[in-house]
Amino acid sequence: MGLSRRVVMISGAAVGGGMLLGISGIGGHLLLHNRLNVQRAAHQSDDSSQINLWLRITAQNEIVVVNPHTDMGQGSATGLMQIVADEMDADWSQMRLELAPVELAYSNGKVFEGFVREMITPPDWVSALFENGFYRLGDLMKMQMTGGSSAVRFTGWDAMRNAAAATRQMLIDVAAEKFALSAQSLSTEAGRVVHTESGRTWTYGELAKIAAKRQPPSDVPFKSPQQYRYIGQSVERIDVPAKVIANADYGIDADVPGMQYAAIAGSGVFGAQVKSIDNAAEVKRNRGVSDVLLVPEGVAVIADNPWRAEKAVRSVKFTREAHKNENLSTELLIANQRAALAAKLVDGLNVGAPNNIDATLTAEYIVPYLAHATLEPMNATVWQQDGKLHIIAGVQNPLLAKSRAAKEAGLNLDDVILHPRQMGGGFGRRVAYSMSGDEPLNWLVQAVRIAVDTDKPVKATWSRETDTRNDVYRPMVVAQFEGGLSSNGKPALWRSRSFGKEMNIKAVAPPYQIANIDVKYADQDHPVPIGFWRSVEHSQHGFFVESFIDELALAADVDPLQYRLDLLDEKSPAARVLQKVAEMSGWRNAVDNRGRAMGVAMVQSFGSTVAQVVEATLTPTGPRALRVWCAVDCGVPVNPQAIEAQVQGAVNYALSAALYGKCDLKDGGVVQSNFHDYRIVGMAEAPSIEVVLIQSDSSIGGVGEIGVPPLAPALCNALAVVDGKRRRSLPLV
Repeated sequence: MGLSRRVVMISGAAVGGGMLLGISGIGGHLLLHNRLNVQRAAHQSDDSSQINLWLRITAQNEIVVVNPHTDMGQGSATGLMQIVADEMDADWSQMRLELAPVELAYSNGKVFEGFVREMITPPDWVSALFENGFYRLGDLMKMQMTGGSSAVRFTGWDAMRNAAAATRQMLIDVAAEKFALSAQSLSTEAGRVVHTESGRTWTYGELAKIAAKRQPPSDVPFKSPQQYRYIGQSVERIDVPAKVIANADYGIDADVPGMQYAAIAGSGVFGAQVKSIDNAAEVKRNRGVSDVLLVPEGVAVIADNPWRAEKAVRSVKFTREAHKNENLSTELLIANQRAALAAKLVDGLNVGAPNNIDATLTAEYIVPYLAHATLEPMNATVWQQDGKLHIIAGVQNPLLAKSRAAKEAGLNLDDVILHPRQMGGGFGRRVAYSMSGDEPLNWLVQAVRIAVDTDKPVKATWSRETDTRNDVYRPMVVAQFEGGLSSNGKPALWRSRSFGKEMNIKAVAPPYQIANIDVKYADQDHPVPIGFWRSVEHSQHGFFVESFIDELALAADVDPLQYRLDLLDEKSPAARVLQKVAEMSGWRNAVDNRGRAMGVAMVQSFGSTVAQVVEATLTPTGPRALRVWCAVDCGVPVNPQAIEAQVQGAVNYALSAALYGKCDLKDGGVVQSNFHDYRIVGMAEAPSIEVVLIQSDSSIGGVGEIGVPPLAPALCNALAVVDGKRRRSLPLV
């Protein structure tokens, strides 16, 4: 997830505004907002002690990692435990994971702070204010988010690593004082404080209660890489066994006594409400049906089993309110975007004197709206009990989802109890934020509305058709490029124009050394709900930028991989991953005798750098990606096996979008409905994928999304070598 202007403004108000107002104003509130004390007060237990942020130790010497990130298959929880285990000198058998309560005490402003710190480095004297300010901001914005490849690189490597190192020192200090020993004479090993000279040892659990009354020290040294036992090792993911034996609990598995089932159909036009149900009496005569209701932007049928509800909702006839979007079509929106690019634009980046350079190459690229297509469709189970509203759902931001449900039900936040579950895919769909101001939790809002209006327990599940047609989509974008070459063939001009508000200009700008750059965008809204889709802006701009640099290489008659290297510092992460992927793939810039060719792309996103080479060919049924090589620089590879799995999954997710993904608009709604016309890559089509992690001194980066952006341009660049045709629009089939 990129950093929006709104986040910058809010963080500026929280941090900068606090300093201006002084200790008696906002600054004082933020500075005195002690996050650790808040968590300690929120968890009082007889057999465990909250030692530090996100960490508890039980009397039985278990180390409990309190994880503010929900599970959607990314495997980050294991990485968090590896970080804590190493910094605390713990044995893996001691480690236990616990999902953080959906309470303000466990909001996680560290995610916002991480994005901001990537842009600016605050001075040391303001560090505490800065950190506490973002934790307070997390409270205000109900922030408990899983997304943006942030769990391990921000919460883990920053917050939990610091907490674990400080906790280990606190335990040593407690032992030293309690037993009249010098702290220097003590060490830690396998969850114990050790006095080597006497042979005495004390478990962390024996010392925890005293340590929990102290404030953590600052500037505690971290373990060196040579001391790591778990970081950098391929530890088996703790979430996998339950999934393999089908014992994991997902939102869709919820079952509560007396539960009814709701099926929902959307209004068919984005933003339009249903005015009336025309055949309610007829629908109610269907077997098992108990009610037919209006819900926000749709209708719902309640029945005694899910199929009866779904069958009945498909028979509902309704009258929709007139809406400005009812004539929207893909063709109209493309024309509107082109018109916007010809009008007044916003400056994004200006380097050199681009207006003095003539363009010799022009290109227009188009990517479509994309649905998230999670395996588990949107669902929520809601019921009222003992004056509380209960919800079971898989969400990427439980605290914000709880807040949104409370608002819809007209309740205080404390009167809603959210029971988060694992998700069968998220990809940004369940994150509770949109980029267009539309309701991203529309499915949850509908479920709450039904439960409140009927006063019955209800499980509301969207069909695949409803899911596909009522998403918050990856935006459709038209982008126009102009380039010019110098006498040596290198780019002398890079000019780009793209539609939509650009939240992350780094995703839009070329990562190469080009003397004259002019990046502008049309700061206009989409009439279609848009949200965060895996890799966010990088998914479209990676395609644009890496396709156009390939076109410039072709115009210069230079090998495209070498062309990129010539525009980079040879010691940069970008150059290193390109050199590595060339070695891995046995790079060639020609079609072989089987009609196969290679294409390359390199994209920097979420603090990591990835280069991919795709070997592709053309078959009677269309393009085919045969092999994909991925070189990854993500800094510290906490769990290499998990990283490789994430990149492999991202490649196939991106390949589905490149080959087949599109949501066409007609009469104000999406045409596609299910996997027959919103296709995903099947096992028989999946390419062979090789991933290599480069050892480097780079800062730790994210991994959950970084495999997506390079795939589409690398594939299209390969196909251009196969048949000489440049593909500038997606999907390819």
